[in-house]
Amino acid sequence: MDNADTLPGMEYVIKTFNDYSLAHLLMMGATSDFTGTPLEGLAGDGMFDHFRRVYNGHFIANVDMTQERANRLIAAGTVDSVAFARPYIANPDLAERFLTSAPLSEINWPTVYASGPKGYIDYPTLLTKLSDS
Repeated sequence: MDNADTLPGMEYVIKTFNDYSLAHLLMMGATSDFTGTPLEGLAGDGMFDHFRRVYNGHFIANVDMTQERANRLIAAGTVDSVAFARPYIANPDLAERFLTSAPLSEINWPTVYASGPKGYIDYPTLLTKLSDS
């Protein structure tokens, strides 16, 4: 809900998390268009910037992450870690691809959340692609 009570309510909840020994807080970035709402400032990296000042523990960002965005958020101290959910589906060797600046495979969306292994465990790794060449 994007109303005047949303942000103060979330700030209260997340501040309360500081009183517990949580391993981390994983926060999803904005997935809705907040234009013209009280949450407009949370668009883009605004969600992470805002709640970094509220939460003192290990802070993990997620949603629409790229290697460049992750590096920027971590370097700025906005987050401590980044979760790459969707890119890992199509790139089981995502870390290696980042290290070598290799291109990323695209997700086969019609197979995501479908029954069976197709689209989850059949994406080739860089090593597989090289050995097939």
